[in-house]
Amino acid sequence: MITYLLSLVCSLYASGGTQEVAQVENHSVRIVGSFRDNTSKDFLRKSTIRAVFKSGKKMTYETNANGVYEIVVPDSTQFLTFESEGYQSQTLPVTFIGKISSHATFPVMPEMVHKDSLQVSGTLTQLLLVSFQLPDEMDVNHSITKNNSSYYMINTNYRKEYNKGKHWPSLPFPLAKGTYEYKSTTPEGKKLFFKQFEMKDGLNFIEVIPQPEESLLPPAMALTDQVLYFSQSTYELSEEVKTSLDAISKALLAQPQTKLQITGHTDNVGESDKNLILSEYRAKVVASYLEQKGVSTSQLVVEWKGAAAPAVSNDVEDNKVKNRRVELKVL
Repeated sequence: MITYLLSLVCSLYASGGTQEVAQVENHSVRIVGSFRDNTSKDFLRKSTIRAVFKSGKKMTYETNANGVYEIVVPDSTQFLTFESEGYQSQTLPVTFIGKISSHATFPVMPEMVHKDSLQVSGTLTQLLLVSFQLPDEMDVNHSITKNNSSYYMINTNYRKEYNKGKHWPSLPFPLAKGTYEYKSTTPEGKKLFFKQFEMKDGLNFIEVIPQPEESLLPPAMALTDQVLYFSQSTYELSEEVKTSLDAISKALLAQPQTKLQITGHTDNVGESDKNLILSEYRAKVVASYLEQKGVSTSQLVVEWKGAAAPAVSNDVEDNKVKNRRVELKVL
C-alpha cells in the first residue's frame, strides 16, 4: 500500500504543474493534484475543484492544460468538491489538524468514477494527508498508531530507496475514524514530532515539523475517580477495563506524586469469606496490571471489602452487576 501511495506522489511531482495559484486569504493551505479515471488510471485533462468556506463563500478552480491543479485555500475550508465531465462528483469534508504553515503542500488526487458505473464513490472518502518539513540530512522514522497498535510505519529506507535520499514532501494515508498518535523520531530515539489527533470523515490535513523535545510529551489524562466492573465470580480483566487501565497508567507515570486507592468489591452472592477473597483478587489484579505498565507500587493503595460496601442494593440482578467492581479513587 505504501509503495503504491509513493508512486502516486512521484507521478504528481514529476508532472510539473504550473497553474497560477489563487490566493484567497491569509492562513491558507496549498493543495496540488490531478484527476484520474479509477478504472484505467488515465489522467483526466479537464476537471474542476470547488471549495466552500465557513463564511459561506465559495470558489471554483480548474485544472491546467496538463490536467494538474495547484490551489491555495484558507484553513476555514469546510468542503472540497471534485468534478470531471462524465464522472460522478465527489464532495468531501475538510479538517485541518493544528496549524498549517505556508510551506506545506498536500497532494489530493481524486480517482473519478464514471456516471454510469455501479460504484457510488471514489477513493478519497477518508484520508490523512501529511506534509513533511524535515531536513534531508536528518534520518527520521514515522509511526501512526491507535491504542498502541501500529497502522503505518515509515523508516529512513523508504526515502532512500524511492526518493534519492530526500524526504517526501507529503504522503496520503487511508485511516478509519478514531483517535490516533503521530510520532516522528530519529533512529536513536530522539523525539522530533508528536501529535494526538482525531481522524474525521473526508480529508484530514496535518503538517510534520520538528518540535522542541520537551513539548512532545503526550498530554496526561486528567485522573478522576473511576469504577471498573467484573463478571460474576471472576477477577479477570475485560478488554474494556484494560483499555481504561492503559490510560490511567500513562497518567500516573506522568504524575508520579499522585496516589491511587484501589478497592475491590463483590455482590452478596455466595459465602462472605469467599467474597472477601474475590474482592482481594480483583483489587490486586488491577494493581498488578498498573505495575506491569511501569506504575510504582508507592503510588498504589490496595484494599478490599468483599460484599460489605455495596454501591447499590443487591435486591435485583441489575444492581448486583453494579456491585461487582473495583473502585479507583485519586488521593
